[in-house]
Amino acid sequence: MKGEAWLWLIGGLLFVSLLLREGQLFVVAVILLLVSSVSQLWERYCLHGLGYRRVLGQTRAFFGEEVPLTIEIVNEKPLPLAWLEVEDTVPGLGLTLQPAHVGPSHIPGRRLLSMLLSVRWYERVRRHYRVTCAARGIHAFGPAVLRTGDIFGLSTREMDIPREDYLLVYPRIVPLERLGLPASHPFGEVPLQRQWLFEDPMRTVGVREFRPGDNPRRLHWKATAHAPGQTLQVKLFEPTTTHRLHVLLNVGTSDLNWSWQGYDPDALEAAITIAASVASWAAERSLLIGLSANAKLFHSTDAVRIRPSRDPRQLMHIFEALARLVPMPSMAPETLVELEGRELAFGTTVVMVTAVANQALLLQLRRLRRGGHQPILLLISAAEQPLAPLDGLPAYAIRIEDTR
Repeated sequence: MKGEAWLWLIGGLLFVSLLLREGQLFVVAVILLLVSSVSQLWERYCLHGLGYRRVLGQTRAFFGEEVPLTIEIVNEKPLPLAWLEVEDTVPGLGLTLQPAHVGPSHIPGRRLLSMLLSVRWYERVRRHYRVTCAARGIHAFGPAVLRTGDIFGLSTREMDIPREDYLLVYPRIVPLERLGLPASHPFGEVPLQRQWLFEDPMRTVGVREFRPGDNPRRLHWKATAHAPGQTLQVKLFEPTTTHRLHVLLNVGTSDLNWSWQGYDPDALEAAITIAASVASWAAERSLLIGLSANAKLFHSTDAVRIRPSRDPRQLMHIFEALARLVPMPSMAPETLVELEGRELAFGTTVVMVTAVANQALLLQLRRLRRGGHQPILLLISAAEQPLAPLDGLPAYAIRIEDTR
């Protein structure tokens, strides 16, 4: 309608100039006609051959690392763009872009990276930025909007770039001494050398006849049914010399497991930092480490459950899972302990990281201890001194400030 109104106006001026034989008015009308034609030509073809690309130097980064970001704009046509406005949605709190002009966005937790530039015909323009990774998680870059038009500012067109790029930032790692844990044996007498012999209940290598003193839980009922005379048979497990340390993480920050209540972001990040730091400590001492949490992963329906493994990339798998955590508990922490306790190898050190500890959770941790495991409670609290052992259960209070 706007273009049609201009044509009607110019046509009226031409008719009046010819009717009144006004040469100056006729020149004005012709100039307006040329301006309108150029404006419509620009409006029709300004977005043709226009490309926008966002390139992250890497898709994974450690906490505090700087990642290069390159914005590339290509104009693959003989028509120049006198002005081009770019609004790219970038992560909000925690990640900083330098040098960049960043403003508020209508999307919660996001900001707008704005650029205003001109692009000549067949020109490629690149803008380089540095992203400082000061927040754990998966951070989305995009979508973007390109806005341009004719040189006179009479018409404007937009192009949406829906593509998103993701940057995964691993959690912060801090020394365990900084968390107030004992420097020599933070988790009790965990063997740091391969000198103890354990049996792995997850790996059955055979059966034998039952002997007095055998644990009834090791009975193999199917083998007993097929044995001559149906004599009792027990499982033989594969021996292993590597100790296991399993981290259990509770993402809930209140006693009530209700998602609509929200969560305390500081307490949650402190819990994730502690879990990552414990896993890093164990990996440095060649322990088999695992991770389980009462949460799901970003863009996934899978719960966080990583069994202890000799995989050389096990620690990075744990870091990535902690980075992709969705801050909504899928079950109560005591339920998590109960489920994981059924499949733990005998003698496993279990480190429970939580911001809340009720009686039900403490009850499940005591059951782990009676089952031959070594549970330790790391409680995020405002207390400055380690907690007294809870009925023989080692427990430590860690302040949020100590995880930063």
